[in-house]
Amino acid sequence: MNENRDLTRGRPDSACKRESPARWRIPSWRKLSACRAGTHPGARPARTLLLFALVSLPLSAQAPPPTPLTGAAELAQTLDQLNTLGSLLMLGAHPDDENTAVISYFARGRHMRTAYLSATRGEGGQNLIGAEQAELMGLIRTQELLAARRIDGGEQFFTRAIDFGFSKNPQEALEKWGRDQVLSDMVRVIRRFRPDVIVSRFSPVLSGGHGQHTAIGKLSIVAFEAAGDPSQFPDQIQQGLKPWKAKRLYWNTPTFNRRMIEAEAARNDRLRINVGQYDPVLGKSYAEIAGESRSLHQSQAMGASQRKGNAPAFFAHIAGEPAQKDLFEGIDTSWGRVPGAAAVSRLLKKAREEHRPGHPEAILPLLIDAYAELEDLSGYWPEVKRPRLLKAIELAAGLWIDATSDRWNATPGSDVDLSLSVVNRSPHRFTWVRTAVAGVASGGNSEAAELVHNEPAHKIMRLAIPDFALYSEPEWLRRPSNGTLYNIHDPRVIGMPEAPPVLEATFYLRTSKGVELPFRRPVVYRWVDRARGERSRDLQVVPAVAVTFVQANMIFPNSAAREVSVQLQNSVSSAEGTAALEVPPGWQVSPASASFEIKRPGQRITLRFELTPPANPSGGEVVAKVNLGGKTISRGMQEISYPHIPIQMSYPEARMRVERADVRLLSKRIGYIMGAGDKIPDALAQLGATVSLLSEADLVSADLSQFGALVTGVRAVNTRPDLGAARERLLEYVEGGGTLIVQYNTLSRRSRTQAVLGPYPLTLSRGRVSVEEAPVTFPSPDHPLLQAPNRITERDFEGWVQERGLYFMGEWDERYEPVLQSNDPGEPPRLGGMLYARYGKGVYIFTGYSWFRQLPAGVPGAYRIFANLVSAGKVR
Repeated sequence: MNENRDLTRGRPDSACKRESPARWRIPSWRKLSACRAGTHPGARPARTLLLFALVSLPLSAQAPPPTPLTGAAELAQTLDQLNTLGSLLMLGAHPDDENTAVISYFARGRHMRTAYLSATRGEGGQNLIGAEQAELMGLIRTQELLAARRIDGGEQFFTRAIDFGFSKNPQEALEKWGRDQVLSDMVRVIRRFRPDVIVSRFSPVLSGGHGQHTAIGKLSIVAFEAAGDPSQFPDQIQQGLKPWKAKRLYWNTPTFNRRMIEAEAARNDRLRINVGQYDPVLGKSYAEIAGESRSLHQSQAMGASQRKGNAPAFFAHIAGEPAQKDLFEGIDTSWGRVPGAAAVSRLLKKAREEHRPGHPEAILPLLIDAYAELEDLSGYWPEVKRPRLLKAIELAAGLWIDATSDRWNATPGSDVDLSLSVVNRSPHRFTWVRTAVAGVASGGNSEAAELVHNEPAHKIMRLAIPDFALYSEPEWLRRPSNGTLYNIHDPRVIGMPEAPPVLEATFYLRTSKGVELPFRRPVVYRWVDRARGERSRDLQVVPAVAVTFVQANMIFPNSAAREVSVQLQNSVSSAEGTAALEVPPGWQVSPASASFEIKRPGQRITLRFELTPPANPSGGEVVAKVNLGGKTISRGMQEISYPHIPIQMSYPEARMRVERADVRLLSKRIGYIMGAGDKIPDALAQLGATVSLLSEADLVSADLSQFGALVTGVRAVNTRPDLGAARERLLEYVEGGGTLIVQYNTLSRRSRTQAVLGPYPLTLSRGRVSVEEAPVTFPSPDHPLLQAPNRITERDFEGWVQERGLYFMGEWDERYEPVLQSNDPGEPPRLGGMLYARYGKGVYIFTGYSWFRQLPAGVPGAYRIFANLVSAGKVR
């Protein structure tokens, strides 16, 4: 089967349904058809159901990525891209590894098809803008990369690898990921994308630094060779891909400071490119564009300057044919590389020469003729350029083509009303011939309409979402992963950055010359936000009633029963059913089931159950299920909304981890100074504490003595300038008998002097223990932090996730007492992960151990240890 051409047949439309009145989102001049699209006389019903929009097109023929450019600048860029047939693929390990200046230079400046392949989605990183972690962090960083690519002009791909946190050597990364699996994904993307040049961000021969970086550097040369060998990963060949050998592989050497730039410039074996060149059409240099692009990595606090002037980038030859001055030496980047494309080349070149920003419609005949010629050509480059040529025609004609739904949240078995619109803002004649919609449902509308200059034309269509439609989430989240590699069954999805649209409309417009042009649009939902104006979001298939635990996990410090809250969110007109909890053996729940009735869409209600744990330590998962008309739903609905990325939805299973663990807590009132965002306050509340989030004003004037302990959140000093200013007041609190716990901060100019907020000298380092199973021992087994109110043993460090800790102290005053000792394999013991000091009547504690990961994950020992930390001042 050809991987790029498989189509899945769908179900025919059913008979006509009732007419539906126009709603407020649909203007009164729109009338709903009495029949579902494709069933009325004369219609051409679509007979194929696209489960994924990507199935109908190869990777090479996807529509060009959206761009912030508009008007004449966008058309000029598109015309230049149409006349340039070259491609470059950059390889890295994480979001933020890419060199956005190099991407911008080749995509915007040289007009090459340029892409970045990130091995992971950054799931293991910290979140500077919210509390999302793990796969939700991956969703955010995926969209940040796509937002960055919209700025710098590149495309984005991934492997199935999961960022499991900092790794100190490539062997660990390759073992956890599975070397052959990640290599296979890299080869697959290379064979699909067919780059002329591959650029690795990491050396295949040097080592050191992040082990995942080194692993991708080492795999880059292996993938470069394997992609061109048909004996390597032959299953891909059987699926329709062809071997591909890039011309050359280069390493984009690091130049993070002036010293590194000077060292690279002094070498004779480096290619040098000035990525600081100014583009008068764009009004910026490629380095300036790169600063905008990189600043989209907001969850990583990667805001960057927009560098002016010359900006050198250096490249070291790794494999393939070496180049003397330019990465594309000896590569034909014209239409001459495509047999039979002379006419296309001539027409597109002439269109670029005759393009006048004030009259783009003048080149429409040339572009339409070029499209007609291109239709007779096949192969990689014709498929790549066809969507871009349609984009050029759309821009030259000032076409507005849009497909919207009456709501964003469709449910399985429901109908959605689609509004299809076209505006022709050029003097050229176009006839809107028909529209076909494909995706989770299919349909069509074949009522032809002549487009009147600058007059909107509209059509209405109703589609039925099948009962069997899956909820709208990326393929890489549909099945449980093994923790280091996503479980993706469909090989066609591997490498793709996000899920295809739920529905996609193809508008067929006929020109006066009889050429039929297919314009594709995802179906979206649009609305007006009174503060932000017109907005849009993806159409989604969602649960009729989403079920979510209010808490992701619960710790039971004793055998007393506790209330468990389950939230139901309705997405249909009304819903009536029952909800029940499945609990681990030995646990009891009351009531056995609870009835509910929700009377309007969007309404949320909370159901409460009483959960009783066994007397002895025990744990497991509680599952919430809703019975709705004989159908069982056990999925929630979580929205991720930040201004710099599109709204993202997740539909996790309604599962909650529960642990019965003996935990005593002496400090019942705790002040928490939130930093980058974490869920530790919720965890402390589960132990019976009352937690207050302290504001800047609280640090200045609140009575801190009311708190048994104060805790600074992760990276609090990095993100809260007011915290450094409050240092003296916090130490006065400790001196008077309070307990201050400072969690990890990263190195910065400010953090070198104030990040630890300590009473005595401390020196922060980059030391960490990245292996979560690394043994933890006690330099002073009788230390008070290990004895009360909970006795801590090695067993409390079992079941940890991702890492032990990070940014430990490198040096400290002798008045600090190391409490824990741990180290990664082959490294010396690290004592700076937890330091304890008496100061006046109180206690100061620094801890770099990763409580912000362990407590939300429900690790019992982490709760016991952290309870000791906040209780330290009350232990004598």
